[in-house]
Amino acid sequence: MKRTAFLVLLSCGVTLAQPTADEIMARVAENQDRAEAARTAWVYNMKVFIRLLRSGGKVAQEETRLYTVTPGETGSDRTLISTNGRIFEGKKQIHYTEPGFQHKGIDIDADVTRSFANEVMWARGKNTPMVDWFPLTGSHQRHYEFQLLGEEKYKQYDVYRIRYRSREADWDDDDCWQGEALIERNEFQPVLLNSHWECKVPKAVTILLGTNVTHLGAKITWQRMGPGVWFPATCGGEVKVRALFLYARTIAFTATNTEFRKTDVRSIVTFEKPNGQ
Repeated sequence: MKRTAFLVLLSCGVTLAQPTADEIMARVAENQDRAEAARTAWVYNMKVFIRLLRSGGKVAQEETRLYTVTPGETGSDRTLISTNGRIFEGKKQIHYTEPGFQHKGIDIDADVTRSFANEVMWARGKNTPMVDWFPLTGSHQRHYEFQLLGEEKYKQYDVYRIRYRSREADWDDDDCWQGEALIERNEFQPVLLNSHWECKVPKAVTILLGTNVTHLGAKITWQRMGPGVWFPATCGGEVKVRALFLYARTIAFTATNTEFRKTDVRSIVTFEKPNGQ
């Protein structure tokens, strides 16, 4: 009888209703806090690479940092393992192994490199790599419009493809992205996110400070470690900066998290025995 009823439903074209884009993203927002809490038991390595290109396309500076990330009492702790950088001046190369290295008094390249190396995919005091610029949490999602483009297979995941764009009325310094996200259909976790900055720096800022930022984009991928445990695995992007009327750079950045291992924390309490026992 159950099989007959099922066949009747199929013949009548009855199917389960597909969730809307807003419903899918609401589930994603609900899962973000749980995913962050699940990451507290994991240790991993992080590799950050920053490259600064001059307006003509030649490399000005590049730096690679290696970190180990471990759970802490108030969030994840990140320990710098090594720094390996190069500064290019014509045919001359200056190698360095100190974070924040400056080879001249006023060194804008060094300041930019240090800032990006410190902040790409990192949030101090949290148990998660920093990817919450984007419309994944409820506080950000309320500024965006979502459109479901369909379902597909991406690597080993069954996913929804969602297009998002910030509402023009809500444009501000935090919520001005547009792009697409792939959302895993069973656990409603992000798998891939492509995003670019939609707004322009206000003309008043450009005129007064001589600063302009264009072509800001980022791509983030996630990796599933287990049920409900998803980690941002890679983050890469590019931004073009023109500042102080003289300084122009294209900044390429990548961060890669690897060698995930779950910690085994066990507390053992021992007591001293009385004398003679």
